[in-house]
Amino acid sequence: MPIFPKLSYPEWFQVLHGFWPGYPQFTEADISNDCLKNKVVLITGGSSGVGYETAKLLATTTDAKVYIWARNEAKSMYAIDQIKLHAAKMYSKHIDDDKLNFIQVDLSDLSTIKPAVDKFLANENRLDIIIHNAGVMESPDSSKTAQGHQMELGTNCIGPQLLQKLLDPIFIATARENSPNLSRIIWLSSSAHMNAPLGGMFMEDPEFARTDVSLKTKYCQSKAINLIQARQWNLHHPETNAISLSVCPGYLKTGLQKHITGVRKLAYELLFHDQKYGAYTLFFAALSPELTIKNRGDHIISFGKLGLIRQDLKDDDKGKQVWDYLNEQIKDYV
Repeated sequence: MPIFPKLSYPEWFQVLHGFWPGYPQFTEADISNDCLKNKVVLITGGSSGVGYETAKLLATTTDAKVYIWARNEAKSMYAIDQIKLHAAKMYSKHIDDDKLNFIQVDLSDLSTIKPAVDKFLANENRLDIIIHNAGVMESPDSSKTAQGHQMELGTNCIGPQLLQKLLDPIFIATARENSPNLSRIIWLSSSAHMNAPLGGMFMEDPEFARTDVSLKTKYCQSKAINLIQARQWNLHHPETNAISLSVCPGYLKTGLQKHITGVRKLAYELLFHDQKYGAYTLFFAALSPELTIKNRGDHIISFGKLGLIRQDLKDDDKGKQVWDYLNEQIKDYV
């Protein structure tokens, strides 16, 4: 059975912080009118939840060209229309059709990822910021990805690993041209990483095929892996002028909890925050000048503060085992 480390007092304090995080300290008021001019931002899962709120914030308050990557075309196009209406109503801003775009991809099906990247590369010659936001939480045991992986592991970790690997060439080339600290990769983790197995992944049985654990444990493992991915990307690209970070956007009321029922569902409704606040956590991670190369691999918590990483997850030698495992799962799709 997996081992679950006991949390230190500071780690427990961070878990509790999510319930009372205070107000965002870095907002649209802290950026210039031409912020991200001629820059390209990609966000997965941008048609709903905190991804949608982040896409809306970026599209309406910066000059970035924003790409929403998601599964459902109709839902995504509706989200884009709503963002344009919001920009016109709240900011008197017209968003041109080419400034807010959709790419169809399903991170639970590895075969869809390279075609999506090819479509993006046919339209763009740069990529400045990548936000790995899409994910699932506590899917039923019967749910599997198209390749047969456990759903959280496949969608939250393996799919983004492939996507990042395929985007690395254009992202790294863009980073070479950019000023220091501008190019960033943001991996949506969670304070749930505090409840993951020792080392982040139960390497003896990563899919929990032979091990009886809760759905919550599977989700927590996937979020610890996301944190490890953020750290490992930096270690595998030491000379790159870019910052890879993990983020807990906050304890938010989103569609992510669609499989949660009963008392937990009620507690989330009472204690969790509006999803719009989570966008400011991502906004901080993507744009704050407070974050520099020295913050590579750090963890950001709600709503825009440096947070803690559980101590055992900072063992980057063990983290490399996780990274290598993920690369083994995607090798036939690169």
